[in-house]
Amino acid sequence: MATNDMRLLQIAHFADMIKWSAQGSAFGNVKSKFPLVPLSVVLRRIKEPITIEDGVLYKRITIRNNGRGVVQRDELLGSEIGTKRQFVAHAGQFIISRIDARNGAFGIVPEELEGAVVTNDFWLFEVQNALPEYLMLVLSSKRFQQYWQTQSSGTTNRQRVSESDFLHSRIALSNIDIQKKLIEGYTNKTRVACSFDAQAQKILDDLNDYLFEELGIKEQCKNADMQLINYTSFSRLYQWGVDKHNIAFPYMFAKYSPFSFANKPTWVNALLRGKSPRYSSNATCIVLNQKCNRVDSIDLTFAKKVAADWLDQIDKDHLTKENDILINSTGEGTIGRASLVRKEFAGLAYDSHMLLLRVNATELDAQLVVDLLNSPFGRKQVELYKSAQATKQTELGIENAKRFLFPMPDISEQKRISAQVNEMKKESTRLRDDAKSLRQQASNEFEASVFSAEY
Repeated sequence: MATNDMRLLQIAHFADMIKWSAQGSAFGNVKSKFPLVPLSVVLRRIKEPITIEDGVLYKRITIRNNGRGVVQRDELLGSEIGTKRQFVAHAGQFIISRIDARNGAFGIVPEELEGAVVTNDFWLFEVQNALPEYLMLVLSSKRFQQYWQTQSSGTTNRQRVSESDFLHSRIALSNIDIQKKLIEGYTNKTRVACSFDAQAQKILDDLNDYLFEELGIKEQCKNADMQLINYTSFSRLYQWGVDKHNIAFPYMFAKYSPFSFANKPTWVNALLRGKSPRYSSNATCIVLNQKCNRVDSIDLTFAKKVAADWLDQIDKDHLTKENDILINSTGEGTIGRASLVRKEFAGLAYDSHMLLLRVNATELDAQLVVDLLNSPFGRKQVELYKSAQATKQTELGIENAKRFLFPMPDISEQKRISAQVNEMKKESTRLRDDAKSLRQQASNEFEASVFSAEY
């Protein structure tokens, strides 16, 4: 099987793995069309010890949870590695993290990690009497995970699996020809799913190109406007710092004149900072934080509980309203991220690490503003205008947010552009959903072929 097909199998469907616990049904009750054999029949532990030498460069391995692959952790000189007795890994070996196996931390060592080193917390096995791809699919099946619920030990969140328990675990083992057939059926579907994901991503990439084309946003040459001496009008100063004023703006505008919220005040009905909350674990009220604010979506699972009397003190006009815009004002990697408040998220409080922008709907289309803020155009402006406070916490304050430039046509044209962007997003989402459904179908069909019982 081609290497790309093997990787499809490695990353396919670990996200739905059931975490180990001291409870669960025994795998021994499962009926299979194939013989149930202990893992020791298909896995042989390989130990190739090595003594780490100070002057030698070593690749180290990490196994991503949820089946996201066996990848290089880093590459270090031996002098930087504390544990001197380690083990050599070879391409094609099955590897499992005894600490995080319950989270899907196992896979096949790829070619690029041939000769990498691991500690004894990673076990390496030679696969025999089975295809590695088949083994991966069986081990990641829901039925096998239910069995492993009974195999965990330890009292912490990072429970180590016993090697003896692991190798005595039984799997359904078909002959090689049937394994190949099952893998082929699974891989064909997951390959199509990957193509759907690629199409979905291309639509999102094209979305930004469409926005830039419709609004006439063009990137400037990096060396444009470079001068020995640069001047800045005092009236334009929002904060001190050469880096905030003498760097050329990276975009030019070919269709519409750009305006900021500062020099186009009629665009804005309100620009507010959230309040510092008073948390209460026993409360029923919630407050939004920057983790809740995804890319144009709001996830309440990250919201925290606050005291009702604290919430009662907040002016109702300060709470979210439909078509408001929430912008993260702090957080490396999340600062500037924006989402539109839809009807179901109206009436919520938000903490002091978020800004709320309430635009004038007769002049600005709020969804288009959100799309621009989340685009490379918006992210670049965040980098230009954010500031670092004494605490070294990167901050996007209200005054800096007012500096964002937007080249906007009249409101009817804005709505036309926004509607087209929305259709592109829907198509991308549809493809993502189709990919997810196809992967689930591939998983279900594989398990139905291996196990005779329904579940």
